Amino acid sequence: MPTSSRLAIWCLALLLSVTLYVKGRFPAPRGEEAAFLRARGESVTVRLAGGFPRAGVYRFPVGTSVRSAIKMTVADPEPLGALPAGGAALLQTGDVLNLSIPDGKNAVISITKMGAQERMLLQVPLDPDRMSAKEWALLPGIGPVLSKRIVAERHENGAFGSLDEVLRVPGIGPAKLEVIKKYF
Repeated sequence: MPTSSRLAIWCLALLLSVTLYVKGRFPAPRGEEAAFLRARGESVTVRLAGGFPRAGVYRFPVGTSVRSAIKMTVADPEPLGALPAGGAALLQTGDVLNLSIPDGKNAVISITKMGAQERMLLQVPLDPDRMSAKEWALLPGIGPVLSKRIVAERHENGAFGSLDEVLRVPGIGPAKLEVIKKYF
């Protein structure tokens, strides 16, 4: 191979390496993620826990079933045996997928929801109709007294349906609602 071709290939490789290093190392000015981490299209954010070899937070395409998520994250799903009937259930943002194999042969899968604090950290929208008083108290400007009042209002008069309906709680005004809106 001629020297000029080797030099051109080396320069191209160096340029690509520096570009990827800078893109992955420094935050983008518009809040973009690091190189290769952009989600393409709609996605659901799910945490895998329990017996998964690589437990952690994952983004899957919308419409991913429990069975598909296991096949994508477990290198050899063969030892898991037959997946339970719930394997066809579709994952939703904020789900926690727990995998255990108590007898060493058959997988037991359970789906729970992430807590409010974890959802806030991962920027997964909260649901005002499913939050406990303790979770409401995690929000800025809402203390333990107001959080109990919010839950009591929901129990007495029914689900909120949307965040705007939280305005019916005494002590929640438009300004406070605007502060917490980014979490919903």
